[in-house]
Amino acid sequence: MSWISRKPECRKGTPMQFSHELIVPETGFPFKIFIFEGNTGNYHRDKHWHRSIEIFAVCIGELEFYIDDRKWHLEAGNFMIVNSNEVHSIDSPLPNETIVLQIPLKLFEDYFTGEQFIWFSHEPGKRDERFMELIRELYRVYRKKACGYDLKMKSIFYQIMYLLVKDYRLTDVEESFVRKNKKLNKLSAITSYMKENYMADLTLEEVARIFDYSPNYLSRMFRKYAGITFKSYVQSIRLGYAVKDLDSGSYNITEVALRNGFSGSKALARAFQKKYGMLPSEYREKQNPSL
Repeated sequence: MSWISRKPECRKGTPMQFSHELIVPETGFPFKIFIFEGNTGNYHRDKHWHRSIEIFAVCIGELEFYIDDRKWHLEAGNFMIVNSNEVHSIDSPLPNETIVLQIPLKLFEDYFTGEQFIWFSHEPGKRDERFMELIRELYRVYRKKACGYDLKMKSIFYQIMYLLVKDYRLTDVEESFVRKNKKLNKLSAITSYMKENYMADLTLEEVARIFDYSPNYLSRMFRKYAGITFKSYVQSIRLGYAVKDLDSGSYNITEVALRNGFSGSKALARAFQKKYGMLPSEYREKQNPSL
């Protein structure tokens, strides 16, 4: 969590629909670094979680950051550490330059304070300035890619890792955090399977059988820890892939529906209208007026 001094606020009126994100490191490096995709503004990233540790470092502009329905306002020079399995979302109404660094959880295994568990937080201090400086330097080296840049990047990265473990790691954590982390670890495996098989006939009973749960227990797990029903989560996955197919312009509406697990164009239209407030045909026209 961040040291941002503004008191956390509850974010009201937002549907609790969380998704699990799979993070893949850069080729040849034990991490992933990039500029936040909401850098042009007018952007919202829905609630999601992942096993990796994620750092958002705001260099220019500002962001509204939400973790478990608490809100922080991040300005230039501020950063946020997102813990493994910590549900978060981001509002980016205005242009900004924010560096995102994602670190696989396994890199911290020598410093776990519980079963696959480590937790970071921090308070304001001079070390924050050094931390931001290292994040900026890491990205500068990454962009320039001068001779030996890979060695330089790894050197900077491990300085960042050192500060995370030395200055920001918490060893006294509430048991409720540990329990929730374990449940979301289990859900991560389940939702990864669902994303790989979203075109199949995914039923609660079948997925429960595969992961050795009762259907009732799996249903309760989704409601309590993902804040969404199993059926709604499946539909959310399918809609996400349907949007990509609509953006590509390679398929007609019926093909998009059948490719993504819907029974037909009417079923896709009902789900699409409910979530996005428009029909798939209207969305396609808005995104690709020339089609």
